[in-house]
Amino acid sequence: MRIKIRNHALYFVGISSYIVSLVPFHVNFERALLLLPVVLINLPVLEYLQPKVMSLRMKWTDAGLAVTGVPYIFMISPLMVVPVLSLFLSLLLFKERNTMLGNVMGTTFVVSLSLVWGNFVENPFLLPDVYWILYILTGALYVEYKIPFRNLDKKVTSIVWMVVVTMLVYLSIDSTLLFISLIEPSIRFLNPGDKLKSTKEIPTMGRNIAKRDAIFLVILIITSVLAFK
Repeated sequence: MRIKIRNHALYFVGISSYIVSLVPFHVNFERALLLLPVVLINLPVLEYLQPKVMSLRMKWTDAGLAVTGVPYIFMISPLMVVPVLSLFLSLLLFKERNTMLGNVMGTTFVVSLSLVWGNFVENPFLLPDVYWILYILTGALYVEYKIPFRNLDKKVTSIVWMVVVTMLVYLSIDSTLLFISLIEPSIRFLNPGDKLKSTKEIPTMGRNIAKRDAIFLVILIITSVLAFK
């Protein structure tokens, strides 16, 4: 298998999800160190497999890469239902030729691994992981809406975010500092604006979103550290 990094967004999301799984850093650091190489191996494998899954052109030889999932046998917990369900939905949507939502659920699968990782490192505060997963899920819908050739109503992003905020407010009654992280995304997702006029604008949009994701991540980490009791 020859790996060449092309999907920088995947690596950003994957590494960021690993970091979030450690927040607020009251974890078993031996397990955190053991987990790091697993994450670093998983990401290039996922990048290699992603276009094959999207086009439904998997080969039998690719099945050997399943060995990279062996460490997850030691991470089995009820929380694993989230990434498993996300992966199942992603595969089903790609099978039905719904690339748009398949991409959204595929991204959700990657970020939802933070819950499994957080549980493995014995993180007592998994609320930041929930924030991160729901933020990235909505962000993926936002990106799909913005792409000129995608048929997605702008109201979908707004409605999903309103549901997300409602859920997070309920879950964060004892950790209200985390609400600060929702301010900028709320401005963006509740009023997503017009679609891009050309696909040539996608790279610029990607860079801008990456900067906003990084800012959200930093704010989430700071507020989570301060809110953890």
